[in-house]
Amino acid sequence: MEIEPIDLIKIFRIIKHRLWVIVLILIICLTVSFAYTFYFVAKQYQANVLLYIWQDNKVAGTASENNSNYNDMMLFTQLVKDYQVLCKSRLVTNAVAQNLGMSKGQSDVLSGQIVVDTKDNTRHLTITVTDPDPVRAADIANEVSAVFSKVVVENMGAGTVKIIDPAIVPTGPSSPSVRLNLTFGLLIGLLLGFGLVTLIEVLDTRVKTTQDIETITGFTPLGGIPEFNLQRSTNEGRR
Repeated sequence: MEIEPIDLIKIFRIIKHRLWVIVLILIICLTVSFAYTFYFVAKQYQANVLLYIWQDNKVAGTASENNSNYNDMMLFTQLVKDYQVLCKSRLVTNAVAQNLGMSKGQSDVLSGQIVVDTKDNTRHLTITVTDPDPVRAADIANEVSAVFSKVVVENMGAGTVKIIDPAIVPTGPSSPSVRLNLTFGLLIGLLLGFGLVTLIEVLDTRVKTTQDIETITGFTPLGGIPEFNLQRSTNEGRR
């Protein structure tokens, strides 16, 4: 079976002929994406706290101090996962909820709002809190860092935990991303538009050109009937 080559000119004509379908679907997808972003998704705000954790160096001598610093760095790397679990534990979240006067329902979801990570592979630790209220996000982040610092020193033997940058009230939402959602809507609209136009063309089995006749029958047409305007010809004849 002979495979028909792709005719770019034909594809361009199909797109041009049904461009309104693509534009209509594109507008619909962008409208849905815009409405979803601004009216159906709650805005979320993020507040961050930067902490620095280190061990007290009690070993004298330059070589010993260097070894101790290296060991402290390796120990901190190993303890990062422990810090992540501890920061989201009930020991910390219950104390935070009690200090901020939160209800039982709010304290239950507090763990899911906290993210703990390292800062560029250093002994700096970041605590990020996400909340629909920007002021509450900053308050929770600051309280979590305060309770966490105390628990780490008392229960995990850290020498000192210092809050470098306390959380400030975020001025803008971290999600949803308007640009990302509109871009996603644009791509979906283009894909659906071109897909629908292609499907319409594939399902359209009407014979419209001499090339269609040649493709179906395998014979070359000998001639054709020109198209003319019957009404216009009649009016000219009356004149």
